[in-house]
Amino acid sequence: MFIVELLVNACIAFTGFYIISKIIHSTHFKSYVVKSIIVGLLTGALGVLLMFKGIAVNDSLRMDLRHIPLVLLAFYGSRFPLIIATLIIACSRFLFGVTEQAAVAFVAVLCISIGMLAIHRRLLNRPFLQNISMNVWALMMITVAVLINLGWNETALSLLLSTWTIGLTVGVLSSLLTLDFQLLNRQVDIYKKSAELDHLTGLYNRRVWDDRTAGLEQEGRIYNILALDIDHFKHVNDTYGHGNGDLVLQQFANILKEETRPHDITARIGGEEFMILIYDLAPQKATKVANRIRQRIASQRFQIDGFPAIDVTTSIGIAHGKNIHIQRMSALADESLYTAKQQGRNRTILFDNESDRHVAATANRETVRS
Repeated sequence: MFIVELLVNACIAFTGFYIISKIIHSTHFKSYVVKSIIVGLLTGALGVLLMFKGIAVNDSLRMDLRHIPLVLLAFYGSRFPLIIATLIIACSRFLFGVTEQAAVAFVAVLCISIGMLAIHRRLLNRPFLQNISMNVWALMMITVAVLINLGWNETALSLLLSTWTIGLTVGVLSSLLTLDFQLLNRQVDIYKKSAELDHLTGLYNRRVWDDRTAGLEQEGRIYNILALDIDHFKHVNDTYGHGNGDLVLQQFANILKEETRPHDITARIGGEEFMILIYDLAPQKATKVANRIRQRIASQRFQIDGFPAIDVTTSIGIAHGKNIHIQRMSALADESLYTAKQQGRNRTILFDNESDRHVAATANRETVRS
């Protein structure tokens, strides 16, 4: 009888596992706190449901697998949700009566969670052993609680045998389930990044650029589009080979990553052409950012294979505006870039929407090292 009821508990636990794991791995939550609260509340509710569907040994003692949802959170290292769920599950035990057995169960749940956090830290790099150890720890605490409440007798031994049998089985299966979820989500992340990032530079690709910039004119925010390309890049490819051209592109992209903010969108559009979206900067400040990038590139020696390091420069066109369609802004940035090329390269040109003309933001005539 004990086995059947614990198997029902296990089925409920696995269903809850699936739902909670999906939420834990979801990327649709903008707030970590909100997501943590939801996960904690759902896990606590699952523990309470397991209690209600558990075994009523007597009027005040219940047996179930309420510890299993806590193992899930501890395995993921979700401390805040674990605290919420632990308090809900521990306190809900008193719904079945304020008794000594309930108090023992309350303390046991607290000990289970505290011990699992310690196990998580100690076995962080050994996930399967970590999960099994958490389950064994929880079952040990349950054993202590049962023996305190029932004493050493046939009923207690039969109950513990069923609990350990089902508990360990569920523990192993839950370990495999959570590891499978982690592996699956890791693969999804890899495929997502592969689809979003340019394979050579690690910047966003053209598809992501189009997705991220669609509807910019409807946001009502000031934004700047920077169009960049590498001056005389065909000469680099023709002189040093396409492999070295790729090395130059990678080093160029690394500079763009370092000189832009995390929330700026930097993309390789194709070949040696790059675009950067910068929000909420006045034209003067956007120009300052562009010049910082340009000067950094002009001052750096680019390492290539089989030849001495070479110098590279970039020309930059900027379009500044608000409530302007991205296609129009991109065209203006490209026109500014073309003007920079015509005026001698290694310079920044800003399109001024107010005067409807191109303004030479810089006319760099620095001596480039040979």
